[in-house]
Amino acid sequence: MHFINAREALESLLNQNVELNALEITINSRALKSEEAIGHPERDDFPLLRGKEVLLQAELEGALGQAFTADPIAYNGSIQKLLTLSDDRPGIQALLVSSLNALLNKLGQVGHTVHCINHEPEACAEHISQYILEKHGLCNVGIIGYQPAILEHCAQVFSPDRVSITDLNADVVGTVRYGVKVMDGLSDTKTLVDFADVLLVTGTILANGTYLDVLGEVGEKPYYFFGTTCAALAHFNNMNRLCPYSR
Repeated sequence: MHFINAREALESLLNQNVELNALEITINSRALKSEEAIGHPERDDFPLLRGKEVLLQAELEGALGQAFTADPIAYNGSIQKLLTLSDDRPGIQALLVSSLNALLNKLGQVGHTVHCINHEPEACAEHISQYILEKHGLCNVGIIGYQPAILEHCAQVFSPDRVSITDLNADVVGTVRYGVKVMDGLSDTKTLVDFADVLLVTGTILANGTYLDVLGEVGEKPYYFFGTTCAALAHFNNMNRLCPYSR
């Protein structure tokens, strides 16, 4: 199956909707401060709070779209001009993804494009772990992307021996978190997929250029994207997404 990326999705929308080409659409993009993006959650080990990633927010006539990135790029201009930018920096992909999220939110095609805050990430993790248990039973869960609340709740529900996780952050890779050793997302994706019966995949892979490698390994195994980054692209590609407390 061909995966429709953010650039292709935006081009398709502009080609199919003449009114979008006629409008002068302006997107103001900026990286949110941690307090704006996630508020004051109950734990302090979310990547947003550690400064390893920021949440890029695109604003389009009152509609908001977000994407995680370690390479935030400010942009102010039309979508047409946005599509002329080359992919010479990782942050360009995040800019395209956040802008696509804002546009589909503006068109009323996609919701839940703004990150949950305060106690909600904890409630989200509890919801996701219980959903997987109810849907798939006591299974092996593979998590692609370190999200501490999701990892902890999955380890509690399924036991640490039934959970595996990968990440790209060198400060996290090789450490043991909530009884689970964090493997390297650059080299251990196949090991994680082979272990797992079900996969939880961070939408961040759609904005950091690693999605082709990850999706190429997943094969026929059931998987669910989580987070606001993947809102529009999960919709475009008919992929399962779990993000119950986003707005």
